[in-house]
Amino acid sequence: MKYINSLHEIKNDYNVFLFDQWGVIHNGKKLYPNVEKIFEYLLEEKKIIYVVSNSGKKSFDNIGRLKQMGANYVLKAEIITSGDVCLNYLIESKGPCKNLGLKYYPIGIDYPLLKNTKFNKTINLEEADFLLLTSTAGFNDFEKAHSHMRKALKLNIPLICSNPDILGISGNDVHPSTGDLALYYKKIGGKTYIFGKPGHEIYEYVLTKSSKNKNEILMIGDSLFNDIAGANNFGIDSLLIKNGIHSKNFSENISDIDTIKNIKSDLQVTGMPDYIIDEIKWFLT
Repeated sequence: MKYINSLHEIKNDYNVFLFDQWGVIHNGKKLYPNVEKIFEYLLEEKKIIYVVSNSGKKSFDNIGRLKQMGANYVLKAEIITSGDVCLNYLIESKGPCKNLGLKYYPIGIDYPLLKNTKFNKTINLEEADFLLLTSTAGFNDFEKAHSHMRKALKLNIPLICSNPDILGISGNDVHPSTGDLALYYKKIGGKTYIFGKPGHEIYEYVLTKSSKNKNEILMIGDSLFNDIAGANNFGIDSLLIKNGIHSKNFSENISDIDTIKNIKSDLQVTGMPDYIIDEIKWFLT
């Protein structure tokens, strides 16, 4: 693992740059100061840029949020969400979504991922063919969700989750997120299918779409569990941003490598980045 001061130091080593969204581009409320300039510089260098987000919502809704934050150059990149990937698998009835049935019961926020599709929502858990978990933004009643999940477990209902993030960021606050609920269901024995990083689907899409080799691609993220572990699993290099969801773990008294080794999860693998940086920036200032 190599410490770098700016993205400019390694810009010539890669042709494709993948950016996570929360904790890298913005903090859930506003864009980070250097992000627009970084995207502008990378585009000037003719680099290929993707925003690969574990948002359980469609890319359309993420574009709207970024516009509200004042994004310009960021929006010139292609935005791919785990919500898009999950929707595709459900519509195409492929992978773990094959032969699921058409009735779903929403867990957490009832985001309309399946609006205007062949699927129908039910408010009766006994009628559900699967649980759908897309978002917990603004949702605080995890105990209620746990109760519904325990009932679903007895009915042997599978869970489809479109956001694997176990931690979310909003301003300076780090809190449990959608993936935390999904992992709860998995932990109690429920059939759980989760789309998004560290899964391979988003990376496979980028590799095919960009027509580049794996050694030309760099993943830039703030989550060791999702961004970095996903890059490790797929065989591409990665850069960890220290001031994201793990910011409170890092200390001047402990080396970065030891800090990373100490960040663990019972149900998720911790990745090891190729590079690490304090905050995302283009030049050393």
